[in-house]
Amino acid sequence: MFRVRVSMAAKPIGRFNFDSPFVRQLEEGFPWLKFGAELEPGFGDAHFERTLPFVRAALYIGLALMVLFFFIGYISGRPVNDWLANLVRFGFLAPAFVAAIVASHIPGQRQAFRTLVMMTAFAIAFGYVVLHLTAPQELWQTGFAGLPVVIAFIYFALGLFMQTAMMIVLVMTVAYVIGALMVGVPADQVALNLGLLIVANFVCGMGSYMLEHAMRSVYLEGQILGEMVERDGLTGLYNRRAFDTYMNQVWAMARRQRKPIAVVMADIDHFKAYNDKHGHQAGDECLKKVAAKVASAARRPLDFAGRYGGEEFILVFYDVGLKDATRIADDLRRSVEGLRMPHRASPTAPNVTVSIGVAVVEPAETGHSPAGVIQLADQSLYEGKKQGRNMVVAEEIAETHIRTGVFKSN
Repeated sequence: MFRVRVSMAAKPIGRFNFDSPFVRQLEEGFPWLKFGAELEPGFGDAHFERTLPFVRAALYIGLALMVLFFFIGYISGRPVNDWLANLVRFGFLAPAFVAAIVASHIPGQRQAFRTLVMMTAFAIAFGYVVLHLTAPQELWQTGFAGLPVVIAFIYFALGLFMQTAMMIVLVMTVAYVIGALMVGVPADQVALNLGLLIVANFVCGMGSYMLEHAMRSVYLEGQILGEMVERDGLTGLYNRRAFDTYMNQVWAMARRQRKPIAVVMADIDHFKAYNDKHGHQAGDECLKKVAAKVASAARRPLDFAGRYGGEEFILVFYDVGLKDATRIADDLRRSVEGLRMPHRASPTAPNVTVSIGVAVVEPAETGHSPAGVIQLADQSLYEGKKQGRNMVVAEEIAETHIRTGVFKSN
């Protein structure tokens, strides 16, 4: 029988004794504030969940301030009844705020909310430029003072990524320059204001960059800490706790999609004798080297490799048949033998070897739990040991032969 365990660990990276996409990303860095394709969606979702309450509050405040300033201007006798200004306020800005606020309260509308927030940011940028440039001429420079505030709001209040916010602000800056020249703002004043907008954009952009970089670092470190709880401290492979969680999840998925699961169990031959002969430090190094080979066998995103306990390792492969699982297991057996670690206490071979059991089962065809296929792989491993070790025993057993919960001792 052939037993497989999925492992996402490989050679150690940096200060960590295991490999993972989060470790690699942290070590490689992200100067352009962008993760790899496999990590960016997860960070985006985490960022959304973390910033949603703050962004929602900012939207409420922004809408309230817009209405408040309108009434203050109305009470003070300022010309706020200009049709174009009111069209911008209540036909353009207010609907954008309201749409984003409503989307923020609807579960499952994450992407719609993100899109509406970005549209709201554009609405704020262009709306304020229009309001500023359609104001009376004597209020132009006074009104310009609000543009840096708008820039800060776009960068820091709406939960936008730095690059998105910068794009919106740059477009707003260009729109201001074109609009100001069209309505007759003196060229020298436009140049001065442009310089102020560039400085405001630079300062806010740098602040936004540092903030987002810190958030991305915290996200990666948090994910790594979460992985460390599921890792074996010596080998860096996943531990038994992680295996139990993974197995339940992949079993349910395989049952829904009617796919097979291959479980591979590998055990270092005569490991107690190795420890007694070579010492526990050498035993630890042996475990690490074998673990690295086990990890290298788990290459696909859904593959799992772990340390099952002591000198026993486990691999799990989703949608892998008996033939391919047996081939993977034999490649693993030969790669461990190829390490040529001397084992002077082994009656099987002069070097360290492993015995491997393989089991393949289709969860949709059995009413048993994942413990059944684990038992099958364990029985296959036991059979390999009984036949002389340093071999792969693989068998695809019918559902009626699975006796869930019965495990042989090695």
